[in-house]
Amino acid sequence: MDPNKLFIITLIGFFVFSLDKNQKKFPAPIILIAAGIILAFFPFFSTIDLTRSFIFDWILPALLFISAYQFPLDQIRKKAGLIITLGTGGIFLSAILLGFSLYTVGQPLVGLSLSGAMVIAALLIPTDPVTVVSILSKSKDKHHLAEAVEGESLINDGTSIVIFSLITGYYFGEKSLHLGSFTWEFVYTSVGGVLIGFIIGYSISKGIHSVDHHAYKVWLSLMLAYGSFYLGEALGVSGVLATVVSGLLLSKELSGNKKEEVLRRDLKSFWGTIEPVLLSIIFIMIGIESLDFVTIDGLLFTIIGFLLSIIVRACTLFPILKTVPRWRQNYTNTDILLLTWGGIKGTMSLALLLGISGESGGHDNLLSWAFMMIMFSLLIQSLTFYPLKQKLGD
Repeated sequence: MDPNKLFIITLIGFFVFSLDKNQKKFPAPIILIAAGIILAFFPFFSTIDLTRSFIFDWILPALLFISAYQFPLDQIRKKAGLIITLGTGGIFLSAILLGFSLYTVGQPLVGLSLSGAMVIAALLIPTDPVTVVSILSKSKDKHHLAEAVEGESLINDGTSIVIFSLITGYYFGEKSLHLGSFTWEFVYTSVGGVLIGFIIGYSISKGIHSVDHHAYKVWLSLMLAYGSFYLGEALGVSGVLATVVSGLLLSKELSGNKKEEVLRRDLKSFWGTIEPVLLSIIFIMIGIESLDFVTIDGLLFTIIGFLLSIIVRACTLFPILKTVPRWRQNYTNTDILLLTWGGIKGTMSLALLLGISGESGGHDNLLSWAFMMIMFSLLIQSLTFYPLKQKLGD
């Protein structure tokens, strides 16, 4: 990217994050996307191209590592069953229900095929917790919801990539879709990613104590975040899960170590600076890119598809959270409604979409419909989540 454009984008991000004092009602991602849409009308920014490789290679590893490293370890132990259930079984169920629902509606409206409906469904199942977590974490009695949303997102990013790759392979005729091969690829990719993350994360987490200079220790955490992701992807397993596991292991190693208090402070400062910079870049670029995907063809279908994604999420969450007695006690109907509305689509969905835009021969209608559904989710759910939480009771 041109350094002048990058400077302007990060400068806008700085002002948004530093001056926005009311991010509950007007979340920073929405303001950044709006800024990107405005920039799209200036010829200077017309050459910016948001690609899958840019998101996966530069943005995603750091954001995943930050979420994993900052996730409360005690909540992982308490909510492991729920997080894994929502991030695996819940995702599979959502993909199937949403795919068939989109096909039922889309076939008569826009001639959508079943495989095309499944592709859109696979794009809509990942969730982006940035806005929701920032709001819920500030509520006195909603921390458990913030942890559930963030924990689910950590797992379902890896799960959704596997599902998406298999469905798109079938859609483009590259492979046949069989339950056996699907199950094997899912297990291989997921378990392999976890193992890679464990090996690298454990090694560096233990070895970091042997480094004397704190700046070099922070540097080592940066290599851990990106190295685990790149190695996982190079070996054909989930780089997402590798990065998540490595971040969790580093957090575990440092959390109870009083000798590394300075390092914990340094890591918090470093990654706390990196996160808003990366979020500014990605959301502003999403805004710039959005004009290339927007279409009025099939607008009714995109609106219905967006609504279906919310309905399907509710139909998935309610049975899961009402089945296990302990979950039923901890999560009220109001909590489940907030979790439903908090399933906002974002970075991962867009990265996957951009990854197949070249294979589809350009920005065809299917990708435009999916993009608009993602944007409806990102804009509408983000802007209305805080008012909904207030309406249902803080």
